Order: sequence, then structure tokens, then C-alpha cells
Amino acid sequence: MVNAEPRRILAPPLPSLTPRRGTAWAVSVAAHVAALGLGIWLIERTVTSPHPEPERMIYVEPAPPPPPPVGAPVSAPVVPQQPVVERPKEIPQPQRLIAPHKPKRVVPPSPAPAAVPRGDPEGSVGGIVDGVVGGEAGGEVGGVVGGHGDAPIPADRVEHPPIVVSRILPEYPSMARARSLEGRVVLRAVVDRDGHVEEAVTVIESVPMFDGAAVDALRKWRFEPGRDRDGKTVRVLVDVPIRFQLR
Repeated sequence: MVNAEPRRILAPPLPSLTPRRGTAWAVSVAAHVAALGLGIWLIERTVTSPHPEPERMIYVEPAPPPPPPVGAPVSAPVVPQQPVVERPKEIPQPQRLIAPHKPKRVVPPSPAPAAVPRGDPEGSVGGIVDGVVGGEAGGEVGGVVGGHGDAPIPADRVEHPPIVVSRILPEYPSMARARSLEGRVVLRAVVDRDGHVEEAVTVIESVPMFDGAAVDALRKWRFEPGRDRDGKTVRVLVDVPIRFQLR
């Protein structure tokens, strides 16, 4: 076998600078140097150049006018004329009229009334012969002064009003109880001289469902009869409230 010799690897040759490329490179360097120098010159001029001083303004006062020649008339200074303001005319005040004084009218005194013949001493017109002084018109002869006869007297005008001795509770209506209804009834009745409630009873505050039971219960009540200042029993008019309430 024939031994082959090793091959040599040669590097590529370096490019040589041509005259054209060398010239361009020199021109570029010169341009950069010139620009750099110009920038440094401008910076030094900006820093070192002094600021210009501000201009000064000089004001020259004008000379006064020359005096007038001797003997020339001197004109007086012109004074502006003030406007003339007219004063308003005064309006005469109206005169107050004073009414003439009227003489007072003198009224002659009226004649005294003719004397009327008096009746019985301390009597009154329309009174009854042999009546009692202080009695009421229409009263009966022999009655008591201040008496009311047999008419019932309101409880607030009696010296001793009636007092309840026995009270009967009313029977609760079944319909009202079923509906759970409650109410209050006020009755007006006369308590006689024996303390019983008279038959005539008036309902002055009504609850129709409770009225009948309230009246039936009140007629069973018993009272201690009312008495006047002399202790005599009298008929008395009373108002009795009765309340219906479920427990």
C-alpha cells in the first residue's frame, strides 16, 4: 500500500485594502473630528460668553414754559362750571279742618212713674193668697218651701243619694258569649222611697245584644233610699252603668 501524504489546509488570504477604501475611511475620520471640534467650540462659547447688560432708560423732565412777558394780561385758570341743581318746589301741607264745637244737648229729666198700688206685703204678681214667701209659682198651698213634690230628684241634687245594698249580676247572652263579644250599657231608672227600682227603665247608652239582660238585672237591685236634708226619703233618678265582660 502507498502511504498518502497529509493535506495542508491553507487559510484564506486577508483582503487587502484598496486605495478607494482607504480614502473613504480617511474622509470619515476627518468629518467626525471636525464635528467633535465644532461641538466643543460651541459649548465653550456658550459657557464663557458674558450676558449682555440691560439697556438703561434715561428720562429727561421737560423744561417749564417761559414766564409771560412783562405787561401781558394774565389769564385766570379755567374753573369748570358746576351744574345748577333746581330745588323741588315745596308742596303746601293741607290744613286740618277743626269741627266746630257743638253744644251739649240737655235732656230734661223724665217724670217719675206713677205709683202703683202694692198688693200684699212681700207678695208677688200672680201669687196665691196665703202663699209662703220663697215658694215656687204653681206650688200647692201647704207645701214645703224648696220641696219638689213627688217628682224624682237627680242624684247629684239630693243630700243623701241612694246606696246599692244588693246587686244582681246580669245573665250573659249566649250569642254574645259564643262570639266573644263584650260591651257596656248605661241605664237610667228611679229608686223609690223603699229602695226598689221602678218599672220604667231607660237605656241611654245601648248595646242591643246586652240591653235586655241589663234591664232585667237592674230591676232586681235593692238600694238604701235617698234622703233630703231633713232625713225624709225621696224618689231619686239614678244612672247605672253595667259592663258585660268575659273572664
